[in-house]
Parts: sequence; C-alpha cells; structure tokens
Amino acid sequence: MRGKAIGGVAVVAALVLAGCAGQDEGAPPAPPSSTPATPVTPDLDQFTPPPSGLVDEDTGETITPQPVPEWDETSRQSVVAAAETAMRAFARPDLDYETWWAELEPLLTPQAAEDYAYVDPANIPVREVTGQGTIIDDTSAYVAQVEVPTDAGRYWLILNRQDADAPWLVSRITPVEQAD
Repeated sequence: MRGKAIGGVAVVAALVLAGCAGQDEGAPPAPPSSTPATPVTPDLDQFTPPPSGLVDEDTGETITPQPVPEWDETSRQSVVAAAETAMRAFARPDLDYETWWAELEPLLTPQAAEDYAYVDPANIPVREVTGQGTIIDDTSAYVAQVEVPTDAGRYWLILNRQDADAPWLVSRITPVEQAD
C-alpha cells in the first residue's frame, strides 16, 4: 500500500506542476487602464534652463572659463605701463589725500587698497618716475615684479591679473632698499 501512496503523491505532484507550466509566460501583461495610448511630451518652458558654463559645487555659482594669460610682447608692455602709471600716481606727495587716493586706488588690488588706504601722501619721498620700468620677475603669467626708477631710488612693484583680459593691478609698492 505504501508504494501506491507514493505513486499517487507523485502523480498529484506531476499534475500540479503541469498546471503551473501550462500558463502562458510569454504573453505581455495587459496595460493598466490609466495609461494613455500616446506618450505625453512635457512642457519644457516650465523648467529652468541649465546654466551655461561650469557650476561651483560649493557655492552653486556658475563659473565661466576665462582666457589664460601668456607672456607675450603685449603682456610685457602692459605690465610695465601699469607699473609706471601706478608709480606716477603714488609719487605725488603734494596732493591732498582725497585726490591722491581717488587716482591711485583704481590701480590697486582690493588687498592693496586696504593696505594703502591709510598712507598719508605727504610722507611719500618720491616725486617723479625718472626712467622706464623693467620686469625683474615673470615666472608666472599672472604675477610680475617690475622695477621702476624714481628720484628717490628704485621701487619694486608687484602686479597681478586674474586672466588674460583683466588689467594688471598693483599689490605692493616697495623701495628696493627695504625689499632686500
């Protein structure tokens, strides 16, 4: 009897498995009734357009690439001219402070403007530029050191620029004797 019971269980199991295998697995599921027949295109005008340029991950501000400066003849001439112009604006001890500062301040970096804001022009020993400036350090296309001769001796000016299109601005004006 035991053999018939095992055989019966095997027949029942085979029938159950055959019933499961009989379902059509290749048929696609029926689409839900809420799905529209044609796809809907979103209204793109409702979205903010992506920024052009790079986005700073820390601030979220858009960064536009700036031209990289190179040391060419134009750059060399412009840094010397900027140094001479700044030295001429600096070397005017006979001016009142307001006039002196109004003409010097735009030629300075923001940090230099803070540093030189309390200088009394009457204490400046220089009265005139006596020759052409000379580049004495140009290891970076962003920073240069220019020596300018004056009636009170030679001065070293350090100038910076942010990119190829930015103006050269003075960050330091120092008598050579004090710089050594």
